[in-house]
Amino acid sequence: MIGTILGSRYRIEERIGGGGMAVVFRATDLQLGREVAVKTLRGQFGADDEFVRRFRREAQNAASLSHPNIVQTYDVGEDGGTHYIVMELVAGKTLKALIQEQGPLPVAEAARIGIAIADALAHAHAQGIVHRDIKPHNILLGRDGRVKVADFGIARAVTTDTLTRTGSWMGSAHYFSPEQADGQPASSKSDLYSLGVVLYEMVTGTVPFQGESPITVALKHLREHVDAPSLLNAEVPVEMDEIILRAMEKEPEDRFDTAIQMRDALADFLQMHLEGRTHMQSDDFPTMDLRAARSRMAGQKRERARAKRQRDPEAAARRARIRNIIIVSAVLLVLLGGLGAGAWAIWKFLDVPEVQVPPIVGVHITQAEEMLAGAKLQRAIVSERHSDLEQLYIIEARPEPGSMVKEGAVIELVVSKGPETVELPDVVGMHIDEATAVLKTERFKVGPIKEQISSRPVGEVIEQAPAARTPLKVGSEVALTVSLGPLKVPEVAGLSLEDARKALTDAGLVPGTVTERADTEPEGTVLAAIPAEGSQVTPGQRVDLVVSSGPELLGTEFSKQLVVPGPATQKVRFQVVLIDQIDGAEEPRVLVDEELAGGHHVVVSDKFYGSSAYLIINVNGVEAGWVELP
Repeated sequence: MIGTILGSRYRIEERIGGGGMAVVFRATDLQLGREVAVKTLRGQFGADDEFVRRFRREAQNAASLSHPNIVQTYDVGEDGGTHYIVMELVAGKTLKALIQEQGPLPVAEAARIGIAIADALAHAHAQGIVHRDIKPHNILLGRDGRVKVADFGIARAVTTDTLTRTGSWMGSAHYFSPEQADGQPASSKSDLYSLGVVLYEMVTGTVPFQGESPITVALKHLREHVDAPSLLNAEVPVEMDEIILRAMEKEPEDRFDTAIQMRDALADFLQMHLEGRTHMQSDDFPTMDLRAARSRMAGQKRERARAKRQRDPEAAARRARIRNIIIVSAVLLVLLGGLGAGAWAIWKFLDVPEVQVPPIVGVHITQAEEMLAGAKLQRAIVSERHSDLEQLYIIEARPEPGSMVKEGAVIELVVSKGPETVELPDVVGMHIDEATAVLKTERFKVGPIKEQISSRPVGEVIEQAPAARTPLKVGSEVALTVSLGPLKVPEVAGLSLEDARKALTDAGLVPGTVTERADTEPEGTVLAAIPAEGSQVTPGQRVDLVVSSGPELLGTEFSKQLVVPGPATQKVRFQVVLIDQIDGAEEPRVLVDEELAGGHHVVVSDKFYGSSAYLIINVNGVEAGWVELP
């Protein structure tokens, strides 16, 4: 498949993923000169109308969605029996890969990712589309920090009859909703349950239910209650416990009503967490089941409602102290003038509360400023440098996010200048070794390398992609096509006709006409090729063959003078027959057969081919004798 051009437009470069139905490749859009992702239906499903219909439905579902957190679909088509979808190529990794690399994510980062997924689901649900397979494998994290939901391969329009077919679900059992595990129709709330499982895995590093088989896991989704994430990770606040446990309620009606409601809950949590107003599980509250979570959640709702009127007890105490000091200060100002004002200033300086530096690394400078302002902190850009992040995204913060600092503190920021780009050198015409050295000197990677027959010398680079002088990010891969040298007629002399034809076909040539010629080689043996072996030819050129018809029989010439018996006045029927013993078989050949007068002299000349031969003389149909040859 690598090197194939689909639809006369999309050149397949390398495989980057795959699933049960399809394989995903990185490809180049030859018309627009950009990299794309091409999903192709596996060959064994191409003749299955149901799989083709499901594959096309994926394209239709995805194409109807336009959202910054959903992978964009560009094109769909079929070429030579290969069904394909062309999509946006997201440079980065899957959420699953990130969790496997890092383990539990910071709760603020998990909330940020969850908000993006919920926002994407809200858009899809508004179009009447249920994803049905939300899992970390289908969440792509771009290098710029953007979150993209991918793979609507088993999505269905909510009104579609096929939605109710038991056993048609195909996603991983670890992320099934109970109704999916029970073979019931999936709804938008099924996606919310799966998102709850994804959040659980993000903050704990593991899925909530595990088992020896998918069926075992599915039964646990149906029957067992899940432990609060904070029991596995003490860094998870109670408020995040509540969001996850509500999303993972067994009954759909007990979950969030909509993806928008779940998104808003995560956004409220993130704001509270950044402001330091979330709570950790205490020692006297060691376990939590769903009923306890709901009770706790009701209490937290009341607490958040009070927080809107009064930020928290500490803030209220501070305001009370401020009011008291203002009153005292007013009296002191009257009595002592400037002394009271000085005392107030000193107290205010000494009573600065601490706040937590928000998780601003990887976010845009504008968003970072908003987060810092919300935490009552200031920012100062101390330097800029190139990175994989886009321009104006935060690379580094000092003090680090999560640190406790005084309100009003200045946070030093290192801001990305975007990826460093270098003009790609022209290596076409160089030997592959020289081209590799030049590209590595310019800090590019080499690969993949494709070999191709051409008129250029062996090992010479005949094509590069991207093209020379293209501004390219340092560290990017450059694909090279290297010459195998000119195509030559392979050696076929001595082969059977069948083997010679195969050798020509394998070399990219077309077997032409076959001419037979007598030779000492066995019959059917190829004697020569036209053009001759080793001649330079072009792919698809015709090559004719000369084949042995076997050894030629070399005859032994003879000449005999015979006398017709009888008187000259009488004619007889005179017949001479040559008996030629070839390969043990007698081959009769009539040499003379006519009316002749007696005494007439007849000269018989011819050749015979066997090891021995003789002449039989018949007179008036009766054998009159025989003559040995030569």
